[in-house]
Formats: sequence, structure tokens, C-alpha cells
Amino acid sequence: MPYVLPKVNGRFYATYNYYGDIMIFKRIRDLREDKDWTQQKVADMLFINRRTYSAYENGVNAVPIEILIKISKIHNVSVDYILCRTDNPEINK
Repeated sequence: MPYVLPKVNGRFYATYNYYGDIMIFKRIRDLREDKDWTQQKVADMLFINRRTYSAYENGVNAVPIEILIKISKIHNVSVDYILCRTDNPEINK
């Protein structure tokens, strides 16, 4: 389970993943908003409930690896980019 800092104004300030980096919730929100997609649209693409996707995006729930891979595919970015391990969104082949 990721470590969660206290809430600020009703939102989690930051969440850390297993690598100690800031969690992915901001990055997946930014990717979605850059394409002007709704949470419902992305949730439909992932075949999950919108509330579940919203919990990932708000840092309430950790994102399972299967969903993380699907998110990277629909946004055409690397998993490392979503995990904030790189700032280069391109997929290295």
C-alpha cells in the first residue's frame, strides 16, 4: 500500500509509489485533460467504473499494474512516464 500524506483542502497532498517517487495521479489526470477527455470516457476505454477511475486520478486508490499498462497504451506514452521515472513520454522500442 502506498504511503499517503495528510489531506489538504479535502485532497491528498501527495502519494508516493513503491519507488519513493510522487504517485502517478497527477500525471494521469494531465494526460486525460490534455486530450479534453472526461473521466467517464477513459473509464469506458479501461472497462472500469468512473468512480474507480476517479479514485485512481485523485490518489485515493493505487493503480493496479494492468490498468497502468492500459492507461499507457490509450495515451501512447511509456509506463515509466506515468510513473514519473522519466519526463520523456515517448515509448522506447
